[in-house]
Amino acid sequence: MKPSILFIVPAEYEALKEKGVDSMILERDEDGFFGKVITLHPCCSKTRSISLNECHEIYEVGFDLIPGGEHWRLSMYAQYPVQFFRVIWNAVKLVKKYRINLIRANDPFWMGLFGYLTSRICRIPFCVSIHADYEKRMALDKSISIVKVFGSYKLAKRLARFILPKADRVMPIRETLGVQAVANGADTEKIRVIPHGIDFSPFRLFTAHNIFDRFGVDPRRKIISFVGRLTSENYVNDILDIARKLEEKRQDFTIVMAGGGKEESRIKHEVFSDAILKRHVFLLGFQPKDICFDLRRASDVSLCLMAGFSLIEACAAERPVVSYDVEWHYELVKNNQTGFLIPEHDVNGAVEALDWLLDRPEESEEMGKKAKALAFEHHDLKSTSKIKIMCYSEMLSQRE
Repeated sequence: MKPSILFIVPAEYEALKEKGVDSMILERDEDGFFGKVITLHPCCSKTRSISLNECHEIYEVGFDLIPGGEHWRLSMYAQYPVQFFRVIWNAVKLVKKYRINLIRANDPFWMGLFGYLTSRICRIPFCVSIHADYEKRMALDKSISIVKVFGSYKLAKRLARFILPKADRVMPIRETLGVQAVANGADTEKIRVIPHGIDFSPFRLFTAHNIFDRFGVDPRRKIISFVGRLTSENYVNDILDIARKLEEKRQDFTIVMAGGGKEESRIKHEVFSDAILKRHVFLLGFQPKDICFDLRRASDVSLCLMAGFSLIEACAAERPVVSYDVEWHYELVKNNQTGFLIPEHDVNGAVEALDWLLDRPEESEEMGKKAKALAFEHHDLKSTSKIKIMCYSEMLSQRE
């Protein structure tokens, strides 16, 4: 019989659908390794269950004990103690109902605590995956709630230091996060790096959408694309500054930005009220994946100042990338090989790199080919799935 796994994830299904990343849930069975994959979302607006198919089911625990209470902060705070026990009770119930063999918590904070307590009650292994440099994200956007406990990042760090040593495996998405995890108490022997995996099949298909015709982009312009959330952690203010300074050097470019986010309204207002930005920045709003893929391929350069999956996709589109030298970007962005790594907030450096690439289409094309090869080598979904299966198998065999 195939094993079953419980994911505990700080998300809500509707929000994942809005971002266009809900299909990634279906990848959690690792190409059939797991017979049943249950996903628990502990902090949602309403309680419900969602059946995606025979293998995948989602359970959401909402702050809905008080009607309409999810809209009021004080009401949510009042529900916290009860919500905590509701989540544990639901997690234990799901483990028993679906005969779960393994728990994976998708952060070392609240999700990690839920995973740890459930694993101890049910006596099954649990692992913690780490998906970001949380300290860096907090520095860029202090409103991020995922890395806070009762509004405090210090408490969250203490909680992580409690959880990480107790996990059967700690699974960061890159090596640098593993080093940070060890510094926060994780056992070096239990670290297993699980790189992001991407289904590259869309990048092997012919382009389906003419971006110039579809959105009215001037075909005489060179496209610099940004695909991602319009948030401060993605350096959207720097992108606008880059547009202003690049305009001083040349007029033949358009920065096309695809994505929504909490900064969207402000960015729109700034673009439409600034003559330079209005000429050189094109806001598409949120777009489905297929259009984002084709936008990347229609680009001359991809601008990924801060990126996760989007950096992999940008490289897979066979275009050079300009990125800040933060987090893990150095793994894919190699200076003068696949693009350019620029010091954080060095707007002038980014402008120089973009200007150089736009003036040299042959060199840019060669860099794009190398970027694609590197992305395919390290982040193909089938390869990364094998790595995760090895990690899961280790934990399952230890408890047999």
